[in-house]
Amino acid sequence: MAFFLFIPMAVISWIYRHELGMCALVIYWGLWVIGLITTIQSAVHLGFFVGFECLLAVAMLIHLGVNPIVPRW
Repeated sequence: MAFFLFIPMAVISWIYRHELGMCALVIYWGLWVIGLITTIQSAVHLGFFVGFECLLAVAMLIHLGVNPIVPRW
């Protein structure tokens, strides 16, 4: 469950790797690894890490300028 958002974040990273740039990818994935290590070392509930992954994925989309608003019919 803790790695639930690993796949979407990896897909976003792969698809937009040129738009994000290497520096941004290193920062996002570095934060991901730090969040995982912190969660494991401090024995925090893994739900904390899932929330952290979600924030990183949203930050990545905001960085790209992707509009998260769903069109209304």
